[in-house]
Parts: sequence; structure tokens; C-alpha cells
Amino acid sequence: MKNRISRYLKKSTYLGLFLTLMSVQEFYAQQVTGRVTDETSQGVPGVNVLKKGTSSGVSTDLDGKFTIAAKEGDVLLVSFIGYNPQSIKVGKSSTINVKLAPDVASLEEVVVIGYGTAKKKDVTGAVSQVTAKSFADQPVVRVEDALQGRASGVMVSKSSGAPGGEIKVRVRGVNSITGSNDPLVVIDGLIGGDLSSLNPNDIASMDVLKDASATAVYGVRGSNGVIVITTKKGSGKGKINVDYFTSIATIPKYLPTLADNVGDFARIENARRGTAFFTAADITAIEAQGGTNYQKEILRTGISKNLQISASGSEGKLRYFISGNYNNVEGIIINTNAEKFAARSNVEAQVNDKLKVGLNLFVNRFQNHNNFETFGSDQGSLIYKALTWDPTTPVYNANGEYNLRSTRSVASLNQNPVYTLDNSDFQQVQDLLNATFNLSYNISKDFTYSLVLGSAINNNSAQNYFVENNNNIPSAGFDTNKFTSYQMSNILTWHKEFGKHDLKITGVQEYNNSKNYINSFSGLNISLPKGYYFNQFADASSKKYASNFAQQELQSFMLRGEYIFNNNLSVTVTTRRDASSVFAKDNRVGYFPSAAVGYSLDEFLPKESFVHALKLRLGWGQVGNQNIGAYATDTRYNNVSYSFDGTTASPGIFLLNYGNKDLNWETTTQSNFGVDLGFQDRRGNLSVDVYKKNTTDLLLNNPLSGLDGGGGAGGSARGFITNNVGEVSNKGIDVNLGYDIFKNDDFTWNSNVSVSYVKNKVEKLSDGRTKIDGTFVAPGGQSRVLNVIELGQSLGQLYGATFLGTWKTEDVIPVSKTTGTPAGVPGQAKYVLDDNNNVAFGAIGNGTPKMFLGWNNSITYKNWNCNIFVQSVSGFDIYNMTQAGINGGAGDSRSFMSAEQVNQWTAANQTNVPTNSIFSNSSKFLENGNFIRLSNLNIGYTFKDVAGFKNTSLKVYASGQNLFLFTKYSGYDPENTTTRSTQGTSDVTAGINAGAFPTPRTYTLGLKFQL
Repeated sequence: MKNRISRYLKKSTYLGLFLTLMSVQEFYAQQVTGRVTDETSQGVPGVNVLKKGTSSGVSTDLDGKFTIAAKEGDVLLVSFIGYNPQSIKVGKSSTINVKLAPDVASLEEVVVIGYGTAKKKDVTGAVSQVTAKSFADQPVVRVEDALQGRASGVMVSKSSGAPGGEIKVRVRGVNSITGSNDPLVVIDGLIGGDLSSLNPNDIASMDVLKDASATAVYGVRGSNGVIVITTKKGSGKGKINVDYFTSIATIPKYLPTLADNVGDFARIENARRGTAFFTAADITAIEAQGGTNYQKEILRTGISKNLQISASGSEGKLRYFISGNYNNVEGIIINTNAEKFAARSNVEAQVNDKLKVGLNLFVNRFQNHNNFETFGSDQGSLIYKALTWDPTTPVYNANGEYNLRSTRSVASLNQNPVYTLDNSDFQQVQDLLNATFNLSYNISKDFTYSLVLGSAINNNSAQNYFVENNNNIPSAGFDTNKFTSYQMSNILTWHKEFGKHDLKITGVQEYNNSKNYINSFSGLNISLPKGYYFNQFADASSKKYASNFAQQELQSFMLRGEYIFNNNLSVTVTTRRDASSVFAKDNRVGYFPSAAVGYSLDEFLPKESFVHALKLRLGWGQVGNQNIGAYATDTRYNNVSYSFDGTTASPGIFLLNYGNKDLNWETTTQSNFGVDLGFQDRRGNLSVDVYKKNTTDLLLNNPLSGLDGGGGAGGSARGFITNNVGEVSNKGIDVNLGYDIFKNDDFTWNSNVSVSYVKNKVEKLSDGRTKIDGTFVAPGGQSRVLNVIELGQSLGQLYGATFLGTWKTEDVIPVSKTTGTPAGVPGQAKYVLDDNNNVAFGAIGNGTPKMFLGWNNSITYKNWNCNIFVQSVSGFDIYNMTQAGINGGAGDSRSFMSAEQVNQWTAANQTNVPTNSIFSNSSKFLENGNFIRLSNLNIGYTFKDVAGFKNTSLKVYASGQNLFLFTKYSGYDPENTTTRSTQGTSDVTAGINAGAFPTPRTYTLGLKFQL
């Protein structure tokens, strides 16, 4: 007992002595005062100033000032959201001033890898990053334009120059034949975003996950690559930014036709018919009149406006970014335009040291008037029709009324394209709401829980009034498509550093649910102009109703381990389990593993070496593709009505597809080897990736015979069954090179080049087939297929006859063994023949590009800046069906409109220009699609401290887009192609142009103001 009392008295003495010393220490502590400023030297309120090793801390006031008790040698920890934390050692002075540096690590040193981030130097997968800085000097209104040419391994092609037109994005080639090849888009953690709806000015960074070791975290949805988008967050003193620009869009060139020489058109028409269809008096009269160029009648100069306003900053523990965007675009085709309204609110609060919450809201309304892609089907687009329309018939007759058809029944047999555009009204409206709630809680120093709750509501409606048909009977319709989805992601992260070891383990439990509601109605012979709401007066036999509903669920678990040893060796291992409702019960669960390793060789490099950083990466993984209909495993029917008596419509059904309970997802297995290199004292960096990926168990629609309920072409219409058959491979190399050519206080020039090469190949087809006939039919009524899927070749094979010129008088013309008739006569088109002396049809080219290049240059000199962006695509062909129509190669465009026809074959002048209408699907209309484009040239000047107000700036700039195009292609633009969803995917029908909307040349003037 006595010993215990003695020990207690000793401890009490020691404690008393310690408290006394602490009191003395506090007594000698001085009052340290200071001020915290941001990068613009403005005081920052709400900054945390904490004495290291204690809980003693203060916050700065409205002017950024603070006072704290500290003694010499103490360390003050200064931290604020959006800025790099700093450690300041207290010296003899009682005054400390701190200048915060923006935390750019999230954009420049950190990569978003899905459900987390990683330092660039520790990334083991193939990831390309595009930050807002790289496209800040290009006036973009579409995110796809900002992505184009700036990320290696990513192909972005503008299929159409129409307002709101399709822009195709592909990551490392094409995997699927029937399913979608669109990459998965993740926006602030919300899975399944839409690139076209986003406001580019809201984006902070885009991280493209390319190889399977990076995309495996998204499992069954990762085979086409993943684009992870991080939107902006506010930091520092409040700022207001206003960006306004207006653009003038013009036609880069007009295609030459005989509409510009109408007398030659008439004379050639006489030669084609073999009679004086146009008399000499007629030709004199129409030459005096000058003819009508319908191409120039429907094309115009368009004007667009874009306004962006944002407010951002932070107040205490709250940071915010709020933006609004308005965009209005006039198409370069008459009576086409689009309008967009968008608003975003990103708010994040650091509730306490452990809890952080954020709420991101995004709303968007997009209205498209007369979407060009909805006009024209089997007869070709309105561009196609305008280029082939009768130049001897004016737009209006003597009474000021439209000439609905050619007055002489020559050239195109279709309706006057000017009348179609002036009197049709197709209104598409998309209303989108995205909401994402994020929560992060530090359970302990090493353990963090994160929650992502997301929801998307997408309402699409279309009301249309058409007069585009041969009988000039107006039709009207109304369609609605309501899509809703929600997501819950629970994320647990354990991160521990001990000695040379750094270990992070991430676990995810996730649930996704989506529903789609579709309703439509249409009818013919609506007498009231634009009578969307008067379908009850349509002919009873013409009324059509349709409705559909689809629901999908996905339940997932993911586990990822990241290990770093000695800051050199990085290892990442991932596995994901998905259970998808689109497949039958026994096939719903799949597992998608991946592994990658990276090793830094920096320590082995000489100190004065030209190369200062070198890293090797190796990865392998499997991901899936479930992009089929929600009920593709079930037999499905569709409604149809038919009038047996010509008056009363009787309801019925027809077969869409047979069900297949054995369906499973496509699986893409990919391996990747990469090298990352930094050189010349961090002025330059080079990244090279070589990859190979194989997609097996393709989800392929196989057509059924008519006896089995088929009848649709290639499975695109009715009568098909979906099977897991076939295999497609992609092999390629991605290169990205960045270099600071000049860098000093007054002059900087940064240049970045991205190059991608990919070779696509069909490795296997179903039932031992060597080919599958395509489904894209040439316009004009000849029913000639333009594409084929062929074993051993790339997707996008173009199909037709091989053109050899014309038969000459001295030629020995063979006779067909099946018909007994000659293969032609002198002056007619000559083609390669088969063994029976009939025209041989086969693959003649390929529309899938192999190489992509983007070269971005940012130059600054004092207050001046310049951006030059060059894009190039090569290794592909274009099937120019527009030129085929101009050459009279289509049944409904039988007259010659091509200027080359003035040099057509004659007995005295035996040229290779045929005298007859020729096959539209022949190599005569196959062209090299390679091109180099000056995509953007921007020059601006920035005024600072405008009107005497400090920390304000005004930038004035002028730019041009699509200024120069270097190509041998004879059409408007080799990048523009035609997509018809009923005739195959845009990847299977790549390279076909049947009158696509031209890409305009645009001149822009703009202002950027920051307060």
C-alpha cells in the first residue's frame, strides 16, 4: 500500500511539473498576426490556420487576416479548399504573410480513374487526359469538339454539320457489329451521361480510360472505353466570368454540276435520250434564263450566338460553381436551326474535419428545328435531291407557286427540295435533369466512406409535319420518349502508407436502375398546316399508334487494390461482378478481372540526363458490352394496322425477333504495354501505348428466312434472332507528345501532338460464314447494297462493282453465259466480270479510318495569345453516293448532272466517261477520304485591370474553324457520312455519303470578361 501511494505521489509531481512547464510555454508564446492572400493578392476569408500538433486554430476574417498564439519554432498549417496546403514555421517576426497557390494537382498531377483518383506517376493503365486549358482558346459548343484530336486513341468524327448533328466518338476502334460502340460517359460519378448535352465551359477535365486494366472498374459497360468528366468547382475569392461569341457559318465550297451550265445539261439530255427532247429554241430560252441551281437555293450563310455566364469561389468551408449557357445556331440549310439552354450548380461544403458533402445539379433544354437527318431515306437526303434536281425548272411558276415537280420530268423525280424545307416543320425537344449528391466521410485517418446518389431524367418529344412524299400528302406525328434512371454507389477506401509501402484498397457496391417509356402517333392527309394536334382528322387507314416500355437493372460489386513500393513500383488489381437484367436469369452474372503493373526507372537515370523520367507499364483485363435491348432475350412483336377494304384499319402484330435465353454479353480482352517519358528538364513528355484487344461472343442479329417469320434486310427490320457469335479484333498504337518550345516571362509556345493507329479485323462470323451482306441501300430505287461484313477484313467494307472505264469500239465484248446478251456496247460502262461474264460484285474499299492525328499549339506573347489546332485522318475510303446521283447513277436521278459529262464517250472521242446511266455502287464513286484540316485558328488580346478596376480582365478574340481542308475528296467534306439507323450501325456503314449535311466554315468574334 505504501509503495502504491509513493508511485501515485511521483506521478502527480511529474504531472504538475509538466502542466507548469506548459503554462510557462504558453506564457512565452507570442501573438502572431498575418494575412492570407490568393494568386491575385486578394485577402481570402475562412482560411484555416492550425498550430501543428495541437487543436489550437483560427480562421481568417473577411480581409484574410488572422491572429494566433504561437512561439518561435512552431509550425502553422494553412489550408483552404481549392488551394495547396502550406506549412509555415514561426520565426522571430510576429507577422506572417501567406500567399496561397491554386491546387492544380486535381487537373495536372492527378488522374480520375473511376471511383477514385491516382497520381499521374502512379497510373498503371492507359489513360488520356484533356483539361479545360487545352481547349480554352477554341470557341466550342460541343464537348466532342473539345475532345477531338486531343486524346490519343480517341476518334471523334463529325458525321454531319447540321445543328445538333451526330458526332461519333470511338475509343481504340470498333468492337461490336450489332451493339453500340459508344464509350461509357461518367459525369461527376453519375454513370451514363450524354456528351452532347454538356456545356464545355463547365468541364474541368476529361480522363479517357482506354485499356481494360483501367476500364474494368466499370465491368459489363466498359468494353468501349470510358470517358470520366469532372466539372468545375469554385475556389478562392468570388469570380464572375462572361463569355460571349457570335459566329458566321459559310459554305466552304459548292459542288460543280451542270446547273451552272444549263445549256450543256439540255444537250446532254438530248444525247442520253437520242432525241431532240430540248429543241434549239428551248435551249436558247433556258440559257437566257440561266437555270436554277437548287444546291445554292437550299444552302445559306448561318449566324450563331453563344453566351456563357458563371460565378465561382469559396466562402469559409463552402465552395461553389454556378453557370448558365445559351446557344442559338442557324444551320447552313434553309429553315434549320437549334437552340440550347443549360444551367449548372455545383456546391460543396466541408461540414467538419471528417465530413464533406456536395450537390451537383444540371438542367438542359435542347430544341432542334428541322433536324436534317430526319429528311430523306431511300431517295437520299435533301442535299442529294437538290444536287440532282432539274435545273431547267425554277423554284416558282409564273403564278408565284412552287413547282412541285420537274416541269419536263427530267433529272430527280422527287419533290422540290425548297418546297419540302419551307413547308415542313419538325420540332425536337430534349429536357434533361441530372442530379448528383456526393458524400465523403473520414471514418479514421486511413478509412474513408463515400456515397454517390445520382438521378437522370431525360424527356424527349418530337412533333412533326411533313410534306416530303411523292403524292404531296402532308403527314403529322407526335412522339414522346421519357427516360429515367437512378444510381447508388457505396465506396469504401482504405489507404495506408508505411515506410516504402503505399497500399490503397477500394470497394464498391453499386445499383443502377433505368426505365424508358415510348409513345407515338402518326397520320396522313392532315389538311391544316403544321397540324400536329389534329391527327384525329387523318385518314383512318393511315393512323398508326405505338408504345413501348423497357426497364433495366444492374447490381455490381467492385474491388480494387493499388500498391506502390518505394515510389517506383505500382501494381493495380481489379475485379468487378455485374448482374444485368438484360440477360436471362442463368446468364446474368459476370466477372471482369484486370491487372496492371508500372515501374519507374527514374533512379537509374543520370542526373544530367536529357531524359529525367522513364516509366514502363503493362496491363491486361476483360470488360463487357451489354448494349442490347432490355428484352432482347425474349420473343418480341410489334403492332401494325392494315386496311383490307381500303378504309377501315384492322389491328395486328408482326414478329420483330425470336427470343434467345442463352444470350450473354460480349467480352473484350485487352492487353496493353506503355512507356511514359519526361525529358529536357520537364519541358517535354512522351507517352506511347501498344495494345491488342479481342471482342468475342459478339451480339449479332442474324436474319431469319421468310418461312421463319423473317423478311427484314440483314436483321435490321423484322425477323431476326440475336446470338453470341463472331469475333472482332483491334490492334493499335497511341502516341502523345507534348513540348514547351519556348517558355519565359513574355513568350511561351506549348505544342502537343496526339497520334493513333488502329487496325480493325473481323476474326469470326456465325455458322462458318465468310461474309454477311450489308443493309445500307443506295438511294434512287436501284436497291443496290453498299456495304458488307467480311471475314478477315475491317468493319466498314464497301461493296460494289469495279469500274474499268468504257467499252471501246475495238474491244471484243464478251457475252453473258446466263442471259446470252453482250456485257455492254461501246460507250457504256465497263466493269470487272465474273466467270459467267456478268458484272462481278464484291468488296472494293473500306470506310473505317486507320490513323488519327491532332496537333494543338498554344502561343502567348505578353497579353497576346494564339491557338492553332490541326486535325488529320487517313487510311479510309468514301463511297460518294452524292456524286453517283450527280452522274445519273440512280434510278430516280437518271439525268446527267455531272460537269464531266461534257466529255462523255463518242465514237470520235472515246473517253472513259460512259454514255449510259451506270451502277451507283461501283468503284467509280469510291474516293480516298484522307484529309488534313485547320480546325481552329484563334488570336486574342487580354486587357487587364479594365477601367481601373483591379483583378478584372477583358479578352477580345477572333477565330476561324474549318478554315482549310486539304483532301483529294471531291465532295463537301470527307468526314461527313450518312447514318440510317434502320440500315445498320454507323460503324458497319462507315464511309458512305448519300448527301450528308456539309460542315460549315465558321468565323467567330468573341469577348471574355472576368470580374
